[in-house]
Amino acid sequence: MVGFTRALAAELAGQVGVTMLVPGGMQTHFFDGRDEQYMPGPDAHLNQPEDVAETIVFALSRPHGCEVRELVVCPSTETSWP
Repeated sequence: MVGFTRALAAELAGQVGVTMLVPGGMQTHFFDGRDEQYMPGPDAHLNQPEDVAETIVFALSRPHGCEVRELVVCPSTETSWP
């Protein structure tokens, strides 16, 4: 995804802005009804979807010619990110 996003940004430079979004865990219904082995651990801290959406709006509302090319959105206490 990183390589594709960077190539797309280079190919469309000046025409279309390109942002790669890597969302961390979010508190949604995605995990509802899943087997326990696929559920976040009991100590998992997940972002609220509205907070992730606000961050995306920020990235996409930069002035013309100023782009956020890569964005990782995760809780500040995320344990699965280095």
